[in-house]
Amino acid sequence: MIIVNTGNGKGKTTAAIGQVVRSLGQGFKVCIVQLFKDERFHGEQKILLKLDGLDFFSFAKEHPYCIKGVSFENVTAQCAVAMEKFKKIVTSDKKYDLVLLEEFNIALRDKFINENEFITLVKQLSQRSNVVITGRDACKKLIDIADIVTEMKEIKHSYNDSIQAQRGIEY
Repeated sequence: MIIVNTGNGKGKTTAAIGQVVRSLGQGFKVCIVQLFKDERFHGEQKILLKLDGLDFFSFAKEHPYCIKGVSFENVTAQCAVAMEKFKKIVTSDKKYDLVLLEEFNIALRDKFINENEFITLVKQLSQRSNVVITGRDACKKLIDIADIVTEMKEIKHSYNDSIQAQRGIEY
């Protein structure tokens, strides 16, 4: 099954992490490949890294639109490494029941990874694993092949009132 969490609202990662926890609770093997988040910063990584049955990989920990001084070339190179890891997951004898590709929609949108190659790999992997892909602006090709697509829509958010991101809520 292919599941896509997209949209401009809060909750894409939160929903995906809930799916990870549910799968781990069923004794499933889970893999997270994450982009644009430093595992030392976000609360979910701190707890997930302690759980059995989960492999966790983080690449391109900073996005040039969010962090000044981060080069597009460096991020593109790190996303290429993430794609190599993804290819190994797809072709490996090791089977995961669930693979979460965190913020890959952003990498597709910003052209850090090749859309056609990504779609091909997702289709291959979905033949033996459930796949969850998160991030704003999911591309049409991904939406078309997905079994479930949920759009998180922002109706109101505290940052519009200049309230800073809250530890334990936003990260």
